[in-house]
Amino acid sequence: MRKLVLFCLIFFFSLNVFAFEDPRKYPDINDGYVEIVIDEPQQKVGYTVGDLINRTIHLSIKKPYELIEESLPIVGYEKRYRGQLLGMDLRRSSFEKKESEEVTSYTINLQYQIFTNNVVAKPAFITADYYRLMNPAEPEKIVKFRVPELTVAVSPIAIFGDVKIENDMSDYRGPLLMDTTSEYERIKIAFMFLLVALFTLVYIYSRFSWIPRQNKFFNRVYQQFKRKKPTDDNLEDLLKALHHAFDKTLDQTFFLENDHMLYQQNGTFKNIKKEITQFFQISRTIFFEKNPKKDLEKTYQWLIQFALHCRMSERKLIVDKVDIKGL
Repeated sequence: MRKLVLFCLIFFFSLNVFAFEDPRKYPDINDGYVEIVIDEPQQKVGYTVGDLINRTIHLSIKKPYELIEESLPIVGYEKRYRGQLLGMDLRRSSFEKKESEEVTSYTINLQYQIFTNNVVAKPAFITADYYRLMNPAEPEKIVKFRVPELTVAVSPIAIFGDVKIENDMSDYRGPLLMDTTSEYERIKIAFMFLLVALFTLVYIYSRFSWIPRQNKFFNRVYQQFKRKKPTDDNLEDLLKALHHAFDKTLDQTFFLENDHMLYQQNGTFKNIKKEITQFFQISRTIFFEKNPKKDLEKTYQWLIQFALHCRMSERKLIVDKVDIKGL
């Protein structure tokens, strides 16, 4: 019975020894097989108790070597240096693996939390980690790869007393960053208001827009006839509706002889003066000539375009000269 208990104790002790073995005892892998890129935190000073530090490690391992995933940092492990706790606790650890014929890539996300502070600033660092790798063809030959340490400063005052700034301006020490979340939110809101204002202006000043109190008579004519088929009855109704719109605009009967009154009331109609003259010629041909010669579809489409130009002039929008064409 004693021998059995002794054997169990020895076996349990051997397991613990293997679990806490020092990975530094393994030989280093050839640098040509491993490529590493580390995304370090921009802030290097000004940390205090409870602050989080995120570190992302991009690791590429060439075949035939493979990473022993059990050698990655374990959540809850407290960093030590010469047997003393450093006050750095690994809070989260995750990784993504992508494998190809030649390379296995790892993206390792680590998050540490600080549990130390001091009256004056002092360095706090994440000690170097050693990841183990192996060749499946020779599993007994394990090698290691060293991930560099990260040094930060706890407390934003100074490191072990006063430090001359000109002697402490390191490229590896970032500035104290301010929280700009609220400013970015204000910029987003202002940008949204700007977009709404721009779209509103484009809508108002576009040729197809609707503006309150400015779309009066010609807008109704255009909306009423633009989708109707070009028939003789619709052509005559369209001509009558346009005449009626001109009469309503002037508040009296409109002829070519009193067109100056229209231009005095709204000078924008001067831009389509030639079209107004052509409109009266078409009207005279349709209503007063016997068997008028006309291309029904072409005439109807020209009158719809003329109604659109009158609608734009009614709203004091300039009609493009290119759009002003004769029948």
